[in-house]
Amino acid sequence: MFCLLAWLTAAPALAAAEPARVVFLSPDTSRFWGLVSGFMQAVADDLDVELEVVTDQKRHRLSYLQLAEEVLARPDKPEYLVFMCKENVTARMVALASEAGVKVFTFNTDVPEETRELLGLPREQVANWIGHLAPDNVGGGKALAQLLGQQARQLTGRAPATAPAMIALTGTLDSSAATDRNLGLLTVVESQEAALSQLVHADWSEAEAHKKTRVLLKRYPTATAIWNASDGMALGAIAAARSAGLQPGVDLVVGGIDWEPRALAAIRDGDLAVSLGRHFMGGGLLMLLLHDYHRGADFAGSSAMLSYQLEPATRSNLAWVERILDPGNWQRVRFDQFSRALNPDRSREGQSADALLDAFAAALNDQGAVARGY
Repeated sequence: MFCLLAWLTAAPALAAAEPARVVFLSPDTSRFWGLVSGFMQAVADDLDVELEVVTDQKRHRLSYLQLAEEVLARPDKPEYLVFMCKENVTARMVALASEAGVKVFTFNTDVPEETRELLGLPREQVANWIGHLAPDNVGGGKALAQLLGQQARQLTGRAPATAPAMIALTGTLDSSAATDRNLGLLTVVESQEAALSQLVHADWSEAEAHKKTRVLLKRYPTATAIWNASDGMALGAIAAARSAGLQPGVDLVVGGIDWEPRALAAIRDGDLAVSLGRHFMGGGLLMLLLHDYHRGADFAGSSAMLSYQLEPATRSNLAWVERILDPGNWQRVRFDQFSRALNPDRSREGQSADALLDAFAAALNDQGAVARGY
């Protein structure tokens, strides 16, 4: 049935005077997705984008699909539907939106293989699927493993060539983000930069990570590093290590992904070695790109697929990261300054996703420094 959509031809939106009307389907009520939604709203406000956030309270791919169906069944539909790719439902969600005449912008995780097989990539077969934006989760998983390996060797005083013993906790089986981060970890293991004792699924749960880490530490008492696909699981691993009589940062190193505020506090306390992040800003960047598309300044060059790198938060740059995460700074920065549609003199140069997120971070830090009188 998806082939019926192939007659659509990709073309940028014409310049529009009316604000873009957008619905974002938030996958859950977690702290991370709260940050995503809050930052999206701050950017949308500066760009006069009408943003509505609808949250999936059941946290399941089928309830996520149902949420999309409910929004698309409204008499007054949004012009744009924004959502995260999930296994086994993304193709259906894209197709339903296109059939309803609603444009789609997906983000945060990679496009599932099943969706690629059925619909290709944005604008290849479905013109209403206008773009996709995601962090390089493979690169993030790899960088986390490498950073933990380096710190574990420093902790133990071992030679740089020695592969530290590592245990790892990851998300759900149907998560493409977890799958990609695992792949990055495994590339480090294959290059013998780390020796992986075991990788287990903890379903993004802090409690599950605590329970499974206790078992893993008994099974592998020589482990000196714990790799986690999220900060929530990393916090569970830290608690498990403490209950086993180990001191994180002294007996072993722990790392995660997400830049969650509690994780940053754990970095300050020395319990967490590193957290990779900045992808909470991805939704805000998407608002900018969608706004410009809506007003005729298409973001797509040779491809409508955009990717960016995750950045490490450590003790050495904690103040910099905290200024980026400060909602007060989100209000102080005028994000319309980054719009090519509103600022025609802005060059296409430096318009990559990485460059734009770097510019966001620089502006947030400048405002944070001014607010603190630095």
